[in-house]
Amino acid sequence: MTREELYASIYTHDTIYQPPWEEGVPALEVALGCSWHKCLFCDFAKDPFQIHPLDKIEHNMKILGQLRPDAERLFLLGENAFAISSDILCQIFDMTDKYMPHVYEFSMYARIDDVLRKTDEELQMLHKMGLSMLHIGVESGSDPILALMNKGITSSQTVSALNRLDRIGIDYCVTVILGLGGRTYRNLHAIETARMLNRTHPKNIWCLKLKVWEHTPLEKMVKRGEFDPMTPEEILLEERILLENLHVTGCSYVDSTVLDTYTIQGDLPEQKESMLRAINNLLAFNWGKTTPIVIR
Repeated sequence: MTREELYASIYTHDTIYQPPWEEGVPALEVALGCSWHKCLFCDFAKDPFQIHPLDKIEHNMKILGQLRPDAERLFLLGENAFAISSDILCQIFDMTDKYMPHVYEFSMYARIDDVLRKTDEELQMLHKMGLSMLHIGVESGSDPILALMNKGITSSQTVSALNRLDRIGIDYCVTVILGLGGRTYRNLHAIETARMLNRTHPKNIWCLKLKVWEHTPLEKMVKRGEFDPMTPEEILLEERILLENLHVTGCSYVDSTVLDTYTIQGDLPEQKESMLRAINNLLAFNWGKTTPIVIR
């Protein structure tokens, strides 16, 4: 088999989704679907939630190890792979000794309730075995918006879970969906999300503009007049409020969906003012351009 055929053989779908900070990191599919599968905006959780059998995971890791023999980091693929029990995760980590011996750190997607279900002892054990990063969709720090979108968590639960990760030493990247509250909650969304994140220590913040996907419950709400989506310009104004109120440190910030065209990226707090200037310039002068602006 060719390399392309080998890669295709170990993934269920043609396209795999990894966070930008995991670009180039080999991905081992360990689960499909989302254990929650109820967020009104989500178009990604199309598969029923299932954890692959260990023998299948081992078989695919063997192939991945042949394709990426020098890999030092491994991304466990699944919409919230951290829902897998600690015992099974430890067995997966241990498999790398045989098939990917240079791997010493692991990362994956997680929900807040995945973290809350694990004890401190479990988190410490997983961290000791190499768990270095969790990618978590917090989406908003506003409880009315989280409830509206049926996220299944509250802002206080988010802070509690992330503070536990801070104490144990597991890094995390959080995703925020700009525009998630629509016009009704636009100021509340930005201010309360910033307030929540200021109580935590994310390594990365990844902002994405809300997209109303076809055939989702959110699309039905829009058609019934129950949700009023914001324009790209309104979302950028909301992002400015978010950034103005963010006071995190040692954190990378990126939004590649600005006005559906631009990317804004920088370190917080060092480049906060540069990013705010870029936003102000876009709002004032640059709405018609198509060349991305990247702030580094």
